[in-house]
Amino acid sequence: MADHSLRRTQAVRTHAHRWGFLCLLIAVLCTATAHAQDPGTRIAIFGGTFVNDALLLRDGLLDEPFTVETKLGVSPEIYPGEAHGVPFYYIHMHGSSALQAAWLAMYDLGVTEVLGGATAGGITPSMQPYDYVIPHDFIDMNIDRPLSFPREVYLDPSKIPIPRFLPAMDPDLRRILIEETRTRVRSDDSLNDIDLHESGVIVQARGGRFETAAEIEMFARWGGDVVTMNVGTEIAYARMLGMNYACLIAISNPAEGVAPWDFSEMPPLYRRINPVSVDILMAALPRIQALEGQERVGDGLIFHPEMTAKPDSDDP
Repeated sequence: MADHSLRRTQAVRTHAHRWGFLCLLIAVLCTATAHAQDPGTRIAIFGGTFVNDALLLRDGLLDEPFTVETKLGVSPEIYPGEAHGVPFYYIHMHGSSALQAAWLAMYDLGVTEVLGGATAGGITPSMQPYDYVIPHDFIDMNIDRPLSFPREVYLDPSKIPIPRFLPAMDPDLRRILIEETRTRVRSDDSLNDIDLHESGVIVQARGGRFETAAEIEMFARWGGDVVTMNVGTEIAYARMLGMNYACLIAISNPAEGVAPWDFSEMPPLYRRINPVSVDILMAALPRIQALEGQERVGDGLIFHPEMTAKPDSDDP
């Protein structure tokens, strides 16, 4: 009888432990889900070489990552974060193989404001290594990534998403990045050698390699100021999904044929520039949050009107 009672007691304790573990697991999952779907998070940052791992290494900014199942597959890891009391999402690398799923995850989560960026080759000679550029336009040479999103991913699939890019990027976000970059760079004597260029045209090359000198000469004739591998797609995807976007570009090297340079010059640049880029992004967050509810320039630039010869129902 005593042995039976002991086994029963152990069984009850085991059941209680299992139940307690299950409750804890459910609580953790619910907390993660609640954080992932926090309706107050409207801002996202897409990482790139302009921050590399500097944001991941900054203590106290990011929580554990999660993923989102979208209509285009599972997203890359998304890090919830908070700075200056403002929540945001962070995706570490903008060149992810699940690029469209990453952007669709932001759309599904209700993101409306996006900051991106990259390091870039300077085509215009005045744009020197370590300088910052806040571009205003882009030329897209992408031939590999999908050019658009399928209609069924939109909240209203009956609309026709053929966006315009005049202006190519959101003026409000660009203004904030310009002002916060100027403030950060000019407040630090150790950054006096860094210039800020308040406009510029990005050329997104095909990627996978550095460009040839002949290609850079062609881009310069087109009016390009900097050359990158991913940012043009970011700009396009953001507008396609109704998100306001601007980017922070740091010049990492002269574009090929503009001036001599060497790979050995890059590691010191990343170590110096990446933390400064994080400072700029974090300082911008409260001002971006304050834009909520305002009319934005991109609001009417996304959907093409119905293509029909039928008389308008409002016609007399």
